[in-house]
Amino acid sequence: MTEQRHAVDRASRVGVYLLRLGILLAVWWIVSGSHSDWWFGLPLAMVAAALSLWLAPPARFLLRPHQIPQFAGFFLWQSLLAGWDVAKRTLNPALPLQPEILRLPMALPPGAPTWWLMLTITLLPGTLSVRLNQQHVLEVHCLDARLDVAGSVRDTEAHLARLFGVQLGPTEAGPRQ
Repeated sequence: MTEQRHAVDRASRVGVYLLRLGILLAVWWIVSGSHSDWWFGLPLAMVAAALSLWLAPPARFLLRPHQIPQFAGFFLWQSLLAGWDVAKRTLNPALPLQPEILRLPMALPPGAPTWWLMLTITLLPGTLSVRLNQQHVLEVHCLDARLDVAGSVRDTEAHLARLFGVQLGPTEAGPRQ
């Protein structure tokens, strides 16, 4: 069984290498605009593709392309809502803020989905991913703890789970759907 898994991993890595090599060669062809420079471009692309496998191994999670427009729409809408909220607070003379660091257990599996969650939260105004600890608990700084930041994070997790095609795991709040 281990030999079979190893063979699948090797085939997967070869496929990823060839894909990256193809992309790098296409970029080389576009940038150089010449057919006479392949003696330099091909070995350079081969080394760069191999180095990319070492620096960024093939992902365990893959994006589902048909879910990208839905996630992009969700992200854009959340950005607009959060930006409007921050603008209202900034223009309000009382500057109603109640900053806090929330500790939220993650329901997404470790890896790319969790990193995308942290990046998405940080890109939305009013929230900032601070740290992900060993127990898979995310610390999030928010401008106003009276808002349902935890609910927004759970909603973002659900969208990312669809984007990556993964199931949400249980959290301290109980099992996820």
